[in-house]
Amino acid sequence: MQREEPEGIIIVCDFCRRDWDGQSPMIEGHHGSIICLDCLKLALAQQKEGADKYKCTMCLRFNMPPTLKRYAPADHPDSIICHECIVQAAKAFSRNPDVPWQWDGAGIT
Repeated sequence: MQREEPEGIIIVCDFCRRDWDGQSPMIEGHHGSIICLDCLKLALAQQKEGADKYKCTMCLRFNMPPTLKRYAPADHPDSIICHECIVQAAKAFSRNPDVPWQWDGAGIT
């Protein structure tokens, strides 16, 4: 997500709404969707099935079956990341030598 300010464009995590400080790791999905590493860690730990079909904020796939795990933060339930995007982001963060975090594959079910 991004917003325009008089100083320029501000990059914001779609899941926690924290502004990017230029230092914290973030990954961009389609059409400017963003997830920070802290939110990804929560998504890995808290992903679950839901009651309704949904649209993934990161990959923009829609009518996703409720049986597919996803993560949506309680304070921003309109931002949803599907299990596939969670795994893809975790792998990307793990491959980046500038990110001081490694994913061990936990959370895949």
